[in-house]
Amino acid sequence: MPAQQTPVTPPNAMPSVKPRVLVVEDELVVARDIAQQLLDMGYSPVGTTHLGEHAVMLAAELLPDLVLMDIQLAGAMDGIEAAQEIRSRLAVPVVFLTAFAADDVLARAKVTEPFGYILKPFSERELSTVLAMALYKHQAEARLQATTRQLKALSRRVLEAQEQERRRVALELHDELGQLLTAIKINLQLGERFKDKAPPELHTENLRIVEEALQQVRRLATGLRPSMLDDLGLAPALKWVAEQSASRGGFEVSFHHERTQVRLSPEIETACFRIVQEALTNISRHARATRVDITLCRDGADLLLTVKDDGQGFDLAAMQARAVAGGSLGVLGMQERATLLGGQLGIDSSPGQGCAVQLRAPWRNLEERV
Repeated sequence: MPAQQTPVTPPNAMPSVKPRVLVVEDELVVARDIAQQLLDMGYSPVGTTHLGEHAVMLAAELLPDLVLMDIQLAGAMDGIEAAQEIRSRLAVPVVFLTAFAADDVLARAKVTEPFGYILKPFSERELSTVLAMALYKHQAEARLQATTRQLKALSRRVLEAQEQERRRVALELHDELGQLLTAIKINLQLGERFKDKAPPELHTENLRIVEEALQQVRRLATGLRPSMLDDLGLAPALKWVAEQSASRGGFEVSFHHERTQVRLSPEIETACFRIVQEALTNISRHARATRVDITLCRDGADLLLTVKDDGQGFDLAAMQARAVAGGSLGVLGMQERATLLGGQLGIDSSPGQGCAVQLRAPWRNLEERV
């Protein structure tokens, strides 16, 4: 084998968490030498085998971060067939390490979508570079797939939420406002029948019904979007929604903000309001909190918005998994609003320790809107 060179640490590899590599090599001596090189480069060889069938079994059992695969193997299954099985079943990245460079072999290998192809003999620098790039590519692919799943789930749930909201508004219009307008119509018809002899109470009744209808319209409009967010700005709207949620949820709430004479851009105000509204809704439903603190301030060039409660908390990893799978429209919606602002949404929680939701986004005043 070639002379040893200076080991290259794989990207994102930490001393306590080394990337785990399964070595599939036809020759036992070569397999041992490769395993030693991997150790020298900062990887962790978790197993070796010279059989394709055994490679598939080990990959399923050990779940390595990467498989280093020879093409010519003992047994009925060669390296390309084993790689295809591992990729389709486990989505583990495979790098071929082989002496075969024939066109027909390369054509078969391409079908498995390998993350690298190294021809023997190879240098340690070449091996290290290909493995590092393969791991980086796999991480980027995993992030892209997770983002794609989130977007699909969010799109699906947004459509469902739109239909639910339309159904709610339609029912309110029919059952509440429709009934009031029908009552007015009946009274007007009754007044027309009596003409000048209409009972004086009829006019008073009409005024009462009209006032009730106006109140119903205002409630509907406020539920869709509070007018004070447009008229007075973010801070008064947040104070209002916090007090409304506290009265319904049975917890104390405090709202702290830096007083400023300038208005934030409308997209920032809307996103902040909806994120706080969703966080407070989740607290009311699930947290069993007694106190909630909301903070809105400026941190350099950024806006910092925090909603923190002292409730029962939750398993953050499990919640994130549900969100990725589309099980939490609220979390996905908050994350999407933060992304559209060019910001980041952080959630910190653990069982029994409450929860903190924090938005960090670029600060933009109304006149700085782009």
